Amino acid sequence: MKKIWILAAVLGFTAAGMFNVPAFSAEKTAAELEKEKALANPYPNDFGPDKVDASKYGAEEQQGYKLLLDKCSRCHTPSRPLNSQFLQLKADEQAKAKASNPEIFKDKKVWQVEDAIWQRYVKRMMAKPGCAINEADGKKIFRFLVADSKARKTGANAKSWAGHRGKLLSDFKAKYPARHKELFETP
Repeated sequence: MKKIWILAAVLGFTAAGMFNVPAFSAEKTAAELEKEKALANPYPNDFGPDKVDASKYGAEEQQGYKLLLDKCSRCHTPSRPLNSQFLQLKADEQAKAKASNPEIFKDKKVWQVEDAIWQRYVKRMMAKPGCAINEADGKKIFRFLVADSKARKTGANAKSWAGHRGKLLSDFKAKYPARHKELFETP
């Protein structure tokens, strides 16, 4: 008799004699719908690497990177933010960058420099249906994106970034000319 009850428990059989198995749902989650939408509307960013070396970043930025890989990838590839043109610099940082790296202000398709761009972007993503990012995780992701974009897109790495981003844009235009026109050539 004991074996029967163990088998019933394993199978989810309840005392009322009914299986306690959740009903199958063919409906997609909000995150799955967002991912389908993202895949149907590509950006040049999507075709770059989906990982970076974050080992030299601080502990909080490394946590933000891990959260980005886990949570942000539920709705789009990690490539989308990692290869984005977004570069968040405060006003004083922009003034310094204009003197040391003036090229980062010349082409918004390569470097889109704004004071709160990553903060705005992360908040917008958090507001989407099905987003599983809480405020604390959002702040860590945001801090990672700010640190990462400064590290990989400015200073000694600015030229390398320009080449990388330029290739993404060129390849994207060749593969998706209509989408390229929609994103970059339509006023």
